[in-house]
Amino acid sequence: MNQLKKLRLRFQDYFRHYSQAHHYYDGPYHGGQSFYSYYLDDEGMRVFDGPFRYQLSSISPYGKAFRNEAEGSFLNGLKDGKWHYFFKSDTHRMKLTVDYVKGNIDGYLYYEEYNANMVQNKASKTKISFRSSKRRLIGEVVGLFQGHKFKARLDAEGLPHDKWSTAVNDKEHGEWEAVEVWNHGHLEKAERRLFTYGRKEAITPYMCQKLNQMIDEINHSMLCIVKHGSLGGLSYIPVA
Repeated sequence: MNQLKKLRLRFQDYFRHYSQAHHYYDGPYHGGQSFYSYYLDDEGMRVFDGPFRYQLSSISPYGKAFRNEAEGSFLNGLKDGKWHYFFKSDTHRMKLTVDYVKGNIDGYLYYEEYNANMVQNKASKTKISFRSSKRRLIGEVVGLFQGHKFKARLDAEGLPHDKWSTAVNDKEHGEWEAVEVWNHGHLEKAERRLFTYGRKEAITPYMCQKLNQMIDEINHSMLCIVKHGSLGGLSYIPVA
């Protein structure tokens, strides 16, 4: 049984409870291929409702092959439930899992990135999980960020709060840790703890900027794969 038939059977009972007659589309979509279900509104326009899948394999203007994928579901034209995004090229790979509630990013998020730097002959890995409330990051942010252990926290308003830290072990300074202490968006301390040398030194805070760069990557490289049915990307972290 092919994939289209499996999906139709899977959602047959689901659509039976709806007053609108649902239809299926399986064909070209923004340069790639898509399968989705929909119903027609009073003006005859398609309202996405139910499962959605999209895939694009192409060659960039620079001659490099890449692949985009997105899979999730819509509810009355808005993204709803869990969505999965995927990007892959020769040297760059990204995965994103996002929870939506009526078009808003709301709930659990997991982001994974692998980037091979051909110039410096090294790779950078990011595997990080966090939560959002109506597109705004809140609570604990934890994982591996650009190859280093990372931990941060944001308050209920999305402001940096409590201790932020990243642990590094490099050839230049050995083992060290960057620490920033925040109080609801106000910086109280930023220092680097150089364990190898047994000393601390003040630094310019940078972790919010790094996290905002990641948010920018998610918004412009991942969420834009399928923009339809979204009320916007992730909000950036405000820094005083």
